[in-house]
Parts: sequence; C-alpha cells; structure tokens
Amino acid sequence: MRLCVVVFLAVAAAISINALYLQDAPRIAGAAVQSFAPTADVAVTSAAATSSLPKIHPSTPHETRAEKLASVVEPAVRPVAPRPLAKPAPTKLVKAIQRELSDRGYAVGEENGVLGLQSRTAIVAYEFDEQMPLTGEASETVLKSLIFGRAAGKGGPGPVERFERRRRLVTEVQEALAAMHYRSGPADGRFDAETREAIRKFESDRRLQAAGRLTERVLLELVIVTGRPLDANG
Repeated sequence: MRLCVVVFLAVAAAISINALYLQDAPRIAGAAVQSFAPTADVAVTSAAATSSLPKIHPSTPHETRAEKLASVVEPAVRPVAPRPLAKPAPTKLVKAIQRELSDRGYAVGEENGVLGLQSRTAIVAYEFDEQMPLTGEASETVLKSLIFGRAAGKGGPGPVERFERRRRLVTEVQEALAAMHYRSGPADGRFDAETREAIRKFESDRRLQAAGRLTERVLLELVIVTGRPLDANG
C-alpha cells in the first residue's frame, strides 16, 4: 500500500511539472514573440509614413543624418556674391585729368594722381558742362573729351545755378530723393522749395553743409549713394 501511494504521488508530481513548466513555456515564449511582431495594419501604416519622408542620399563622412535631412527639407540658401570693387584708375590717368581740369578752372585740389572727393567733384562739373553722363570717375573718355572735345577751348565752369536750370537733371535728382524718402512730390523738373528742403535733408545726412543747393558735391553724393550715373542731358 505504501509503495502504491509513493508511486501515485511521483506520477502526479511529474504530470504537474510537465503541465506547468514543460508545456506552458513554449506557449508563453510564443505569445511573447507574437506580441512584439508587427501586424499587417501596423506594417502598412509604417510603410506609408516612411514613403512620405524625403529620400535621403548617403551622407558624407562628416555629415550627420539630421544635417542631411535638413538640407533636403529646407530650401537651399545661395549666398549672394559681393559685387567686385572697381579697379582704381591709374595714377597717370588721374594726374592727367587733374591737370587738364585745373587748366580749365575746375578745382581739383592737389594734382597728385589720387582720385579724391574734390577731383571727383570737378569731374562731375566737367561732365555736366559737356553734357556727359555724371559719373565722377576718372576715365579715358573724360581725358579724351578734355583734350579733343568741345571743352578744349573753354575757360572753366559756370555758376552753381546751371545745375538747377537743367530740367532733366533736376527731374533725376527728384526721383532719386523720392526713392530715398526725402520728398514725396512729383518729379517735374522744377527746382522748387520742396526740392531744396529735400536736398537740405540729404546734405545733413551725408554730413555736408545743409545749403539746399544743387552743387557738384550733392550730385556726386547722389551718384555714390545710388550707384549709377545721372543723366544731365535735356
């Protein structure tokens, strides 16, 4: 009887161990693996989300994935190349122009071959008298005009009022001042009180004597600020 009881208990224990551990372990492990496996719906959603992202090409060794993604998503910004500086005029050319202008009564200052503000102002006055575009630059065109042009026999510049009487020039000055918000009236070519006041404000901002007159220096400053010649014809 005792032997039967012992055998029965041993068989019962073996069955319990087999049922609890040996049979359930694969099921539990399988359930665990299945719980982490993506379903068909999840896989489709993930594929759709991935397809909406921009394609990223292989990055360079020094470029991270975040930097590569930013370069694809954000538009590329192209830096604007700075405008090249104009080459300075040769010293001999400047000195020759200074000499010719001085001989005709234009105030160029010292004839040293350096294109300073006074020399540029004199060039503007000469260009105006010769009905040339006002640039204030020392060029071969200016030198040729001085030697062979109509000014070869002239004695010098006229009064300051000659700039204010040139209707076409006054119109261009008014347009330039309006673009810089110094005046709001129409550009009609009349040198009126509003134009004088606008020039006075412009002179003050450029640290010039605020006289409100259209002088060679004011014309030169307008050329420098706007970056383009003024048309004195007409």
